[in-house]
Amino acid sequence: MKNDKTDRRFRVSDLETLRAIADPLRIQILELLEGKALTVKQVAEKLGLAPGKLYYHFGTLEKLGLIEVAETRMVANMVEKTYISAANALDVDPALFKFSKEGDNEPFNILLASTIDTTREDIIRSLQARQFQLEQGAEERERRMIINRVVSRVSEKRIGEFQERLLKLVQEFETEDKTSKPADQPYALTVAFYPSFYFDKTVRKGKKK
Repeated sequence: MKNDKTDRRFRVSDLETLRAIADPLRIQILELLEGKALTVKQVAEKLGLAPGKLYYHFGTLEKLGLIEVAETRMVANMVEKTYISAANALDVDPALFKFSKEGDNEPFNILLASTIDTTREDIIRSLQARQFQLEQGAEERERRMIINRVVSRVSEKRIGEFQERLLKLVQEFETEDKTSKPADQPYALTVAFYPSFYFDKTVRKGKKK
């Protein structure tokens, strides 16, 4: 989630909360409600789902304090609520990610599954939604989607330099563009950058890898 001048951060410090917010559908709800108040019905329409599938998730997010009611009004003798994100940044306590060789390492599995599943579902929904737009007469426009996996042997010095450039690029991407307009196309960026190890019985004790 993006930062802005009114930085309202939500701290995830326990496993139960991490489990609750890691659901890919809840993440997509949070992204839609970031800085924009919407009803459950409006969010459902954007996700191509029935509103009935979202009420439980909205209730969970509101209970956690991640979303809040922005407005309540009467529509056809029924109470209609609009919701908005209560936080614009999520921080996960690093203490949750203490890897154990013997443990099940649930926090790592939750984080990885949530990120990968959300990305996959977002891409599939985007392709379906775009096809629907084209069928409705929307103007065709070429756009690029980059999905790639590369493993490379690189010196520690170069890796450090690359990591710094990558972090700056991510920060630049998520920084609010003052020239952007509500009608501009949103883009999503998922990054995984890590040392890839294999089991090697020949590694000697004390030798750095």
